[in-house]
Amino acid sequence: MNKTAKTVTSVLLAFFYSIAYTVVGPMMKNQDTTFLKSMILPLFICFFVCTGVNLILFTFLPKLKFHKSHIAITAFVNKLSDKKQFLIVWAFIFVCWIPVFLLTFPGVLSYDIISQTASAIDGITSNHHPFLHTWLLRIFMKFGAACFSSYEVGLGFLSLLQMIVLSYALARFVLFLKKKNVHMLLVLFTALFSAFWFTNAVMSVSMIKDTLHAAFFVLFVCHFTDIVTDYSSYIRKRSNLIALPIISFFMFATRNNGLHIYLFCFGLLALFRLPQVKKIASCIPLIAVVILPVVLFKVYTGPVFKALGVEQGEVRETLCVPIQQLQRVSSLKYEELTEEQRAVMRSYIIDCPSWMGYDHDRAYDPFLADPAKSCFYSAYYNETKADFWKFFLKTGRQYPGTYVIAFLSNTLGYWYPGYYYYSAVMYEDYPADLFIYPLTRRSLWYNDALNSLYGSLCLDDFWRDIPVVRFFFVQGFSLWILIYSLILSWKKKGFFTKVLPLLFPMIAQFGIMILCPMASFRYSWPFYLIIPIVFITIKNDENINKDND
Repeated sequence: MNKTAKTVTSVLLAFFYSIAYTVVGPMMKNQDTTFLKSMILPLFICFFVCTGVNLILFTFLPKLKFHKSHIAITAFVNKLSDKKQFLIVWAFIFVCWIPVFLLTFPGVLSYDIISQTASAIDGITSNHHPFLHTWLLRIFMKFGAACFSSYEVGLGFLSLLQMIVLSYALARFVLFLKKKNVHMLLVLFTALFSAFWFTNAVMSVSMIKDTLHAAFFVLFVCHFTDIVTDYSSYIRKRSNLIALPIISFFMFATRNNGLHIYLFCFGLLALFRLPQVKKIASCIPLIAVVILPVVLFKVYTGPVFKALGVEQGEVRETLCVPIQQLQRVSSLKYEELTEEQRAVMRSYIIDCPSWMGYDHDRAYDPFLADPAKSCFYSAYYNETKADFWKFFLKTGRQYPGTYVIAFLSNTLGYWYPGYYYYSAVMYEDYPADLFIYPLTRRSLWYNDALNSLYGSLCLDDFWRDIPVVRFFFVQGFSLWILIYSLILSWKKKGFFTKVLPLLFPMIAQFGIMILCPMASFRYSWPFYLIIPIVFITIKNDENINKDND
């Protein structure tokens, strides 16, 4: 960017961020769209500070040069073989997580596992929680019961498996950045951050589907980035053609929206890159490999599920945004609707839900879609999909502002760093009597100071109020990280065909996040794991798309 473009971009981006941070965000948080005079001063302060920060970022970051000491560090690291480097990083990350494993043994028993353990033991009949993850709970719990007369011991082995897989994926990611000629200091920072960021340690032992999904997502990003940057070398390595379908399948099977991320990334890559391909025949092996895990997953969720008596989760799980929008209209505008509109509304959702009423099941919460989803009639939707969407669009034209506010409220935590109600990392120790099959935390080694530290890091809000520090505790920076990444890489040669595709996984993950029932940190965690990909887009022109297909 030239000087004028940098200035204009800095000012515009600062303006939008300031509006979001000092005006719209507080409005959505308080559910009051009144503009207050008290917002003016914070708006101007935020605007001038952000403009200055942006000018520094857009002017100096692309020209950043590290001290020559990084050359010595690189030379020292390169004395070791790639295999030894990988094993050292893998072991380092894994060892750094061991204290949390010992403290929380058999692991952090998340709220999802309260219902999942019942399914795991009594019989898996639904894919609401991914069948594969529930099946793993079943295998390890029964193993623990059979060999050690303890479900907890079995889950402890599952925690170890999660730690191994996740630390492997992050170590693979670190060495992948090195392979892509990212500055060694940034590579080392990624390794240290992967090991010491408390979220990674705690999530590695959390009994929740997100952990294994995040690991396979990181591995998928490594393969996808390799395809984007160096297709010829990637396709010549046969192990890649075997690993990609396996990794992708497990990414789908460990979280139900993994398939959508995959299709988004490869669909757009084909749209942008196929017109440039000189020999279509050279792409056939990759096309076959890309299609294979999709076919396998359809067989897995179709004939295999049918044979095992497993039903898919209800469709309402994928309709959080439209359900919230209709629920807001029903809750706030019900008296304005015609009797015909009310009748249609009643056919899809329970009549006139209350406003944020947790005392019964007819609740609408602007920041959480779960109460609204519980009021939605999925069976009737399945019979009348076309009619539902006609009604939804017609209602949206009538109440566009209500729809916009409903969307901004439900996604508030993903774009407003001042809202962090769901940004806590699971660390709670739920009472054993909550579980149908009682489970309890049995620390193998307990240290009160360390346990208090992790409990504070995961659950206390004061960390989320500290400027700069809050970046590591609040998911509200995710949208802005993505925007800044796009701007900083905008002028790279071949942006649409060579650079932008590198950010497809981040874009896809953010898209999945804003369609979730709430702005939870656990949903944004995979996004933060792959942020170092931007090091490739910003700093390494010579390493982006070496071949021309």
